[in-house]
Amino acid sequence: MVFVKAQTGPANIGDPIGKFTMQYFDEQGNMTIRSDGSRAWRCNNPGNLHKSRYSMSQKRGAIGFAGDSADEYAVYPDKKMGHEALVVMLKGSIYSPKTLRAAMEYYEPKKKDYIDIIVHRTGLNPERTIKSLNNKEFDDFWKAIEFVESWEEGRADFIDKKYISGVHKKRGIIFEYFVQNLQGGVWLKKEEALSLAQEGRLHAVIVHLKNGNTYLRPEHGTKPFELSS
Repeated sequence: MVFVKAQTGPANIGDPIGKFTMQYFDEQGNMTIRSDGSRAWRCNNPGNLHKSRYSMSQKRGAIGFAGDSADEYAVYPDKKMGHEALVVMLKGSIYSPKTLRAAMEYYEPKKKDYIDIIVHRTGLNPERTIKSLNNKEFDDFWKAIEFVESWEEGRADFIDKKYISGVHKKRGIIFEYFVQNLQGGVWLKKEEALSLAQEGRLHAVIVHLKNGNTYLRPEHGTKPFELSS
C-alpha cells in the first residue's frame, strides 16, 4: 500500500496528553490509522526528525507532519524514506563537520544524555566529527540514534473508502444509496450515506442547499450515480 497523505488524528481515550494517532491515506482515499507504538513508528520517521525546510522538502518525500506547535515531526510514506532522510541529513553540510557531541546537542537539545547513550552503544569518541567516521562507524552512529528514538510497532487499522454504485429515487428525489467496497455493498438511507461522507469514508461530495437540505453528488471527474430499479 502506497501512502500519499498523512495527518494527525485524535488521541485514543486514556492516552497521555501529546500522544497522537496518525491517519495515512492511499491514492484511493482509504485510510490507515496508526495508534499506540512509538512516535517514530506512527510517523514512519525512525530518527524523529522535526518538521523543517529540510525534512519537509520535496526531495525527502514527506507526506505530512504531526504533533503540536512546540514539537512537530515530519511524516513519511514508509520507514525506508524516513530512514533515508536521517542519513542524508547527517551526511549533509550542517551536521557532517560537527563533532558527535555537538551534533547531538544540535539534534535534540532537550535530551542531555543523548551523546552518553551514543558513546555507550558505539564506543565512538564524542569529539570526532561525523565526516571522519568510516562506513561502519557511521552505520553504528545512525543505528544508535534510531535506538534512542525507539521504533516500536503499535496498532494499524485499515478503513476503506466506499463508493456509490446505485441510487433509488422516489418522486425524482434520491432516498437510498447503494454503498459498496471490495467486499460487497449495502443499501443505505440518505442520512446514513451522508454520515459516511461527513466522516470522509465515502467517495461523494456533500452539497448544502440554501433551504437547509443536503444531498450527495459524485466527486469531480467521476460519472453520475446510476439509477437502480
